[in-house]
Amino acid sequence: MKIANQVRITKAMRLSSIFRASISPIALSTILVCACSVSASQPRAAAQLVQQQLPEQQIKAEIRDRVQEEVDTAFGRTATLLNGLVIALTLLPTAAGVGVWFLFNKLSQQTTSARQEIESLHYDTISQLKLLISDAEGILGEIKHQSHQADAETDLLLPDAQIQEFTPVNYGNYQQLLTAGDYAKQGDACFFENRYEDAIAAYNLALQIQPDLADTWNNRGVVLTRMQRYPEAIASYEQATTIRPQYPDAWNNRGVVLLELQKYPEAIGCYEQAIQAKPDYADAWNNRGVAFSKMQEYEQAVISYNKALQIKNDYTDAWNNRGVALSKLQKYEAAIDSYDNAAKIRPDFYRIWYNKARCYALQGKIELAIENLKRALNLNPNLCKQLAQTEVDLEKIRDHDAFKQLIN
Repeated sequence: MKIANQVRITKAMRLSSIFRASISPIALSTILVCACSVSASQPRAAAQLVQQQLPEQQIKAEIRDRVQEEVDTAFGRTATLLNGLVIALTLLPTAAGVGVWFLFNKLSQQTTSARQEIESLHYDTISQLKLLISDAEGILGEIKHQSHQADAETDLLLPDAQIQEFTPVNYGNYQQLLTAGDYAKQGDACFFENRYEDAIAAYNLALQIQPDLADTWNNRGVVLTRMQRYPEAIASYEQATTIRPQYPDAWNNRGVVLLELQKYPEAIGCYEQAIQAKPDYADAWNNRGVAFSKMQEYEQAVISYNKALQIKNDYTDAWNNRGVALSKLQKYEAAIDSYDNAAKIRPDFYRIWYNKARCYALQGKIELAIENLKRALNLNPNLCKQLAQTEVDLEKIRDHDAFKQLIN
């Protein structure tokens, strides 16, 4: 037993001396345990050596050889185990990363596939719903059609006595069911079709139902103005401005009628009311200038035209009217500039060329006057010939052969 214990101790000391400097304490402990387990498995060999009572030196040599052999074996096993552990620890993160990447890729593919399936299902569902709605609308239309047919057949089957219980409908009075707005719209449609009498009749019906329609009163006045029924037109405009005092269109339109009646100061008052309600009302400023021109107050007229052109620079009538007023003030070059601006905007307006010919004639520029008069005649020959025959501003060129050829 002592020899066996000595063998174990010797093995342990041998292992301890070999691996103390080269391996860590944990590895050393592992090797010692393995050595002890290995040495424990060979008790018989040591016992036989004792029993044979070999010489002490031979026993020590044999023990040393066996210890060396066992230590080498244990060391090889331990090194193999340690190498396996190192390899496993090295490959474990890589394997884990590969596994995570594989799972993530698989999950991404499944997500994409699921999204595509959802979109396909969504499209199919919407398509099915549209088909169902279309079918439902068709069925509903068919039901309505059948319902109308059933109602008609039911009406045919009603006995005469039952029909007589109801008051007959007077279809001639169906217009009573229309609203004031409906009549106003009818009046507007008739006006645009130049059916002025029908328009007035429709406006009257609308105003009988609802007398406070300022727009309808104004539109009625416009139609009456076209029909040259000026007193009635003024009355309509007065009704519109009574209902809506700040009504620029009604004030302006009333001024137009007063201008036609040559009531220039009253017309100017109406235009100023329109401008007060709407300061950037270019038409009212232009019409105010026309009224001042009619009163031969050309400087005031030019001021009004300038204001209109500040608001609306492409206002052809304002440029043309300004040229006329400047010509009356004998500012011919400025007048020509105004006519040129008007011609840039609307070159097919005969009045521009006719007035320009008048301006050149007043300056004694006969050739330019004839040239512009010719252009006016090309655009409106009948009216321009009629105007030129009595135009005072063309007196200086009236005896020239070119003028006579154009007019005759």
